[in-house]
Amino acid sequence: MSSLFSKALVYLGLVDEDQVEAGAGEQGMITASDGIMQPNSVDSVPEGRRVEPPLTARTATRPQGRSEAVVAGGPMVRPVEIQSDILVVEEFGDARVLADRIRERTPVVLDMRQVDQDLVRRVVDFSSGLIYALDGSMRRIGDGLVAVLPPRVTLSRDEKRRLASLGAYELDDVD
Repeated sequence: MSSLFSKALVYLGLVDEDQVEAGAGEQGMITASDGIMQPNSVDSVPEGRRVEPPLTARTATRPQGRSEAVVAGGPMVRPVEIQSDILVVEEFGDARVLADRIRERTPVVLDMRQVDQDLVRRVVDFSSGLIYALDGSMRRIGDGLVAVLPPRVTLSRDEKRRLASLGAYELDDVD
């Protein structure tokens, strides 16, 4: 009977079943040419058995066209005339609302001024993972205010002014 380790190697495709059966009589040991018993290692995988991982969706769906303008090594981000949603965070469940809005390509301003620091840290960590996964961006726009933007979206001047009038944008770059 094969060892659990040998079965795992076969299951993962690292060795052939024939190799395991041939070495089973020696209980997982392979005899080297000089007669010394050596443990069966992954280095003894036959050539041509390596399987390359498939391309991830992130690299496969990246735009390859030349029509995008390139600024500082990346695609140019243009202001979009979309109104941002202001999400007043009260519990961690609001992070799901944030993710849904970002997937719909709607900019979101997180208002975390009335929340304890542990929840702020958890929501910011979640948003960081979200924008990393979706190629978005995140920016602090005031004390307890964070703008979370979908990929290739930024806030226009008019939107910054609108947010400032609502008390949800505290930076001086409004114009």
